[in-house]
Amino acid sequence: MTATVRDSRAPHGADGADTGVVEAGGAGTGGAATALLPDVRWSPGPWGAASARRAARRGRRGRRPVSPPGLLGVDLACMAAAVALIGGGDTAVVAATALLAVLNGALGLYRPRLAPSVLDDLPSVAGGGTAAAVLAAALGVGVPPAGGLHGWIPLVLLYTALACGGRWAGYAAARGRRLGPGAKPTLLVGAGGHGSRLAAAMLEHPEYGLAPIGFLDDRPSVEPPPLPVLGGTARLAETLLIHRVRVVVITSVPSPGPETCSLTRVAGNLGCEVFFAPEPGDLLTDFLPLSDHIRSFPVLRMRPAPQARPTWPLKRLMDIVLALAGLVAAAPVLAVCALAVRREGGPGVLFRQHRVGLGGRWFELLKLRTLKPSDAHESATRWSIADDRRMGPAGRLLRRTSLDELPQLWNILRGEMSIVGPRPERPFFVDRFSASLPHYGSRHRVPAGLTGWAQIHGLRGDTSIEDRVRFDNHYIDTWSLLSDIKIIIRTVGSVLRPGGS
Repeated sequence: MTATVRDSRAPHGADGADTGVVEAGGAGTGGAATALLPDVRWSPGPWGAASARRAARRGRRGRRPVSPPGLLGVDLACMAAAVALIGGGDTAVVAATALLAVLNGALGLYRPRLAPSVLDDLPSVAGGGTAAAVLAAALGVGVPPAGGLHGWIPLVLLYTALACGGRWAGYAAARGRRLGPGAKPTLLVGAGGHGSRLAAAMLEHPEYGLAPIGFLDDRPSVEPPPLPVLGGTARLAETLLIHRVRVVVITSVPSPGPETCSLTRVAGNLGCEVFFAPEPGDLLTDFLPLSDHIRSFPVLRMRPAPQARPTWPLKRLMDIVLALAGLVAAAPVLAVCALAVRREGGPGVLFRQHRVGLGGRWFELLKLRTLKPSDAHESATRWSIADDRRMGPAGRLLRRTSLDELPQLWNILRGEMSIVGPRPERPFFVDRFSASLPHYGSRHRVPAGLTGWAQIHGLRGDTSIEDRVRFDNHYIDTWSLLSDIKIIIRTVGSVLRPGGS
């Protein structure tokens, strides 16, 4: 499949209007290579479908940050060797290394960096090793030396020395690869003075592993930049594919608004690392942690998408477990509700309706029928039926208690939805809201949910769409597994205090 521009009104696999979603290659139901990019028109030309598919696959892999090669393995091997050398048994080795992996991950020792340093790592390496050793000793899983807990001090010193030596060797090997063919083709957005100085620093100092190939800029340059300007920002997707770009550095914001936001997401979805490089002394540098730099030019790495984080698979596992348990536990309730719906409104207990989910793709949402629409048009375009007089007592009870939503546990089990996420909307309203609210389409970065951050704050039914969009995007931008658990707990509390929908 070639890169296309698709409207949300077209279901997956159908042709749509040329607005809305840039889709690079066969992203499948996961939508990993799909992002909003208004007003972009392009053809992959001679690179064709195969290139787009490769970019999409690179996007699915590339969004996950990669630490320096073998860094986790080096740390675990050093801890295992240190435990064995001080007389710990196999159980102590397993416990200490497992604890170390968790603690070092929490300390950020495996996050990707442009300029890693052993001296920068030293406090965290020593702290992680100390905590792992003390916890292993406190749990009684090893054979501490005669000195008791204090006997683990030699272990910490030995581990720290070995780990720092291993990291030094790893960083040296990584720098060697960066100086050769391992350098990443880099595209800069903004060819002004700051962008030109940053490009010159990359060219003069290849040890950062960045090989700048040119600029994109919508404005004419006052002075000739050190590299060619390859076009305007509207050609971003095309340029990334043609030049096999792996890093995008934004040195100036082309224009405020959703178009700039979409540039970064398109680059990320096509497998690129994305950085924003504010000018030294910029207001942002006083508010954001600057953990990376290129020759002391501050750079901020784009936050990884929720799907790229190590805990994202646990979200899907939690969905499957809770959906299965919910379907089993709610089976008697569903049966009673189905009988009530059948008795009140006749055959057709389930109500099926197209909704828009992850990546702008359509799916068929299931609900218990609370009202028979007069026709398909009413079902697709009527905003609320909460006050419809045609609704009977059973339908009103189901809506007030949210029991009509229970069949969506099957949508969750099928992978079309999640327990927690933005509530899915009908295609008619998606097109309508997308036209009036700039960031509405950004809600589709994660799967739709049975409940969400907006819903637990009372934003359901006939409430402000602008507020819902803000809450939904805040949930996505700050996603964590803990936030999902918190939302589930608060949802259970609100269900026990039914207030209708």
